Amino acid sequence: MTENNNQLKPTGIKLWLMAVRAYSFPASVIPILFGSVLAVALNPDLSFNWGLFAITLTGAILVHIGSNVINDIYDYRTGMDKEDKENGVPAGGSMVLSFGWATEKQMKMIAIVSLTIASLIGVFLFTHAGEWILYLSLFGLLSAIFYTATPVSLKYKALGDLQVILSFGVGMTLGAYIVQTGSFSWIPVILSIPFGLLIDAILHANNIRDINFDGKFGVKTLPILIGENASKKIYYLLISGAYLSVIVFVVLSYLPWTSLLVLLTLPIGIKLMKMIRGIPQEPHERFNVGTQTIVMTAQFNMQFGLMVIIGVLIYYFFF
Repeated sequence: MTENNNQLKPTGIKLWLMAVRAYSFPASVIPILFGSVLAVALNPDLSFNWGLFAITLTGAILVHIGSNVINDIYDYRTGMDKEDKENGVPAGGSMVLSFGWATEKQMKMIAIVSLTIASLIGVFLFTHAGEWILYLSLFGLLSAIFYTATPVSLKYKALGDLQVILSFGVGMTLGAYIVQTGSFSWIPVILSIPFGLLIDAILHANNIRDINFDGKFGVKTLPILIGENASKKIYYLLISGAYLSVIVFVVLSYLPWTSLLVLLTLPIGIKLMKMIRGIPQEPHERFNVGTQTIVMTAQFNMQFGLMVIIGVLIYYFFF
């Protein structure tokens, strides 16, 4: 660890929020909020259980933490997230391992504790909401572990995009819905599409930023397979597809017209597409701009999701 890194080192809670990549939590918070709101909107006589909602949200965030930390550990072991001294930048991840601000042992403990508590929450919710929660909890746990952990390593085989859409977008939305209603429905599965697309946009922005670095380690991400130009177009599709899907759902009456409140976020979506289009090639500048795009995409996920959710609630309470 360099002296400069020592000077930049965050302390206390800031360090551990950085270690678990708290900026990415909208990817788990929004689907839980949306699935819970759908349960009320689609079942007017439902008595909303705030206690189960809080427990569900906690479990989702803990699974997300476990996934992020395990990803950091394995990327660091492969060398992908170690500091690139030649270019003067870390390759990615939370950077706490690459800068030496945390040890693997500490990161392992975070992963073990978070996933253990999340598993206990899954069992508890199963006793209240039935077997679908057991299936979804098991899928979420295995996805968190084997996103990067061997021998499956979905991320390294260009399957990370599909995994985050299914586990975060579909799984968490559906799970939150079932916790409140106790029953399966295809509607939350279908309506999770825009959120799955935006969650994948976070990952895709990360993989575009690291396209020149990941390939050195034999990793196969979607940008490595299809190239940077095509990957940028995929990012455009993920952002624009989220808007288009909401519009289609409104036209088909799956979502109320007030959900079009989400169009207020369109300038942010356009700005993000421009940022990814103009991402620099110089490594240091690319890392800085790419990292900013990743964080802003996560924030956009929250902004987009809240607008849809608020739109649904406005219609539910006032129309």
